[in-house]
Amino acid sequence: MGLRAYVGASVQLPAGRPVIARFNLLPDPRFAAFGPQLEERLDEVAHALRPDTFASLLQRSTRDVLVDAFQAVGADEGTVWLADPAEQFLDPVLNSGPTAAQLVGHFRQPMNQGLMTLTFRNQQSQIENQVYRNDLQDQTLDRKLGLVTCSMMVVRLQFAGKVRGVISCVQLKPAHTDQPDPRGFAPEDLQRMDRTADVLSVLIDHQLVGTLLGLRGVAR
Repeated sequence: MGLRAYVGASVQLPAGRPVIARFNLLPDPRFAAFGPQLEERLDEVAHALRPDTFASLLQRSTRDVLVDAFQAVGADEGTVWLADPAEQFLDPVLNSGPTAAQLVGHFRQPMNQGLMTLTFRNQQSQIENQVYRNDLQDQTLDRKLGLVTCSMMVVRLQFAGKVRGVISCVQLKPAHTDQPDPRGFAPEDLQRMDRTADVLSVLIDHQLVGTLLGLRGVAR
């Protein structure tokens, strides 16, 4: 009897290390023909997500996963940014900090300015401690909020078949203060946020597909 007969079961190798049998799930021909139409509709819906609609799309548990990750890496706040349809701006659509009301729906980051947009353009995650020393950092938002961004971490966010935005984490201090910088971000923090972005991508895709298909059990 082959390994496929043990789908979902744990198989013991001679060394005693368990291996999970592979679940071979193939496209169902009854549904495969609708794939192109579904992909097109997903792209349309993803383009339509804006600051006033993105948060309502997410299940509460999905938002909790994101906020928990921000706290775990020591971020003062985290933000989800989506590119506008023309990819001229990154728009903040979800923020976990006390300035969320001043940020979401009231600020746009030009795609040709700042370090954060580099992650969207080159799809490379990044950490920048003492980010205020980098001439490429756009300090427009800091001046607006009376804050100094000391450390920043940015990872890409992909769903509905392509990179749609980024997730940023920041450590802050008030402007015009002599207090020391926060501890900064470490490589393991970046790894955690990369994993979180991957999980968020899957959850968003699940929510979009389930809602478009009218599947029961896709709860808010």
